[in-house]
Amino acid sequence: MSGYDWAGRPGFDAWGNLSAEVRAAVLAAGSDGWQTVFDEVATYNETWKPLRPVLMSKPWLEELYALSDRMLQLLLECCRRRASTAGELRKLLGIPSGRVEFLDDSEPLGDHLAMAGRPDILLTDGVPKFVEFNVGSDVGSVWDSEKVSARFLELFRTSGVAALLPVEAPASAVDGRFAAIRSTLGLEPGARLTMAFRTDGEYPESHDPEKLVALLQPFVERGRANGYDMDVQPVDWLTLDADGSLVGRGRRVEAILRLFVCSEMPPTVGLQAIKDALQGGTASLFTSAASWLISNKLVFAWLWEDALDLPPADAALVRTHLPRTRLLTPSLVSSVVAEREQLVLKPCDEFGGSGVVVGREASAGEWQGLVERGAADGLHLVQDYSRPDRMVMDFVHLTSGEHERAEVPFSIGPYTFGRRGSGCYVRIGSQGEGEVLNLKRNVHVTGSLLLGGA
Repeated sequence: MSGYDWAGRPGFDAWGNLSAEVRAAVLAAGSDGWQTVFDEVATYNETWKPLRPVLMSKPWLEELYALSDRMLQLLLECCRRRASTAGELRKLLGIPSGRVEFLDDSEPLGDHLAMAGRPDILLTDGVPKFVEFNVGSDVGSVWDSEKVSARFLELFRTSGVAALLPVEAPASAVDGRFAAIRSTLGLEPGARLTMAFRTDGEYPESHDPEKLVALLQPFVERGRANGYDMDVQPVDWLTLDADGSLVGRGRRVEAILRLFVCSEMPPTVGLQAIKDALQGGTASLFTSAASWLISNKLVFAWLWEDALDLPPADAALVRTHLPRTRLLTPSLVSSVVAEREQLVLKPCDEFGGSGVVVGREASAGEWQGLVERGAADGLHLVQDYSRPDRMVMDFVHLTSGEHERAEVPFSIGPYTFGRRGSGCYVRIGSQGEGEVLNLKRNVHVTGSLLLGGA
């Protein structure tokens, strides 16, 4: 467990500690360069853009990586105490057979399931609170967050800001994931790797496969620089050849980097081809579909149940950094209705903020109806509310060029690949959109740069 004094040593954003001269230089550079920084960065927010990166303490981020890795291990161990295979875990989670594509019910719950993750963390009085943990290779915005950080770093160098404010980018999450793929799948240098994505999702540009393939070419180039024979294709382009091997546009597909969630996928030729190739052993998948099960929020409730029996350090970690989480049952309805302002309602098996309701953002009548329906279906959780700390951010209006300063909530997503931390996804709340921070609520995506001090 990390021994970092989170509340006593805030390190997320050093903006308030900078001199007026440095802050002015940073904002001037952002005003000149924001269009380049955010070019082709996927977002639903087409009104405002942040003018600066988040300036994190490097030691603080290293501690957050360690904390995130331990939390992921605790979640996996929690599942292992209840099940030994993916099928046993799926049944305990109440997930119907066939809902999670590519899932092999006989697959053991091994360490390979914790090779890729990104939690959603809020800071409350400086203390990290894990409100969700995305487990698997499909953790989002790896490329975008790294691209924004790298562009801000280059902007600081060319504008002279770096001479006033020495900073560096976080370790590459893109390269970290490539390393984890190699070690997890046991691939040799020159192995053929295909990055596959869905075209039926809500992510910006996902419905234009040719455009998305072009946008992802820099990712492919990095894969080749990491020693892979790599390409990128949508799932729908994949088929089986006469020998039962997976191919896409005439190219053999051997290892797949899964950039999509494997839940509720529409039946297509490509989907079936992947299933057949995995079953036949002619292709491998990073990460296994079983990793999706660890992301189920019911596991948070299980971990809270287990806290009494954990070693003291792990029990303290859970109680400090994981808001109390409970399965919503009929017996809890009256207390949950009464405690509306202290709770958040969440579906167990959704993602991207879908169905999440912050009690204090709902009326009493709306909350009661949602709670009663959630208790009846048995597929919802209640989690103690953690008020997100606010940060001061300067924004530019995309059309008018107007600047605006606002205090907004934020969330942090440190990536871990192969049990090593690299990169960090930062989402900043959109003015007036509330505290549920996801792309569909018009959040801003920005990058992070690191300062050496604590």
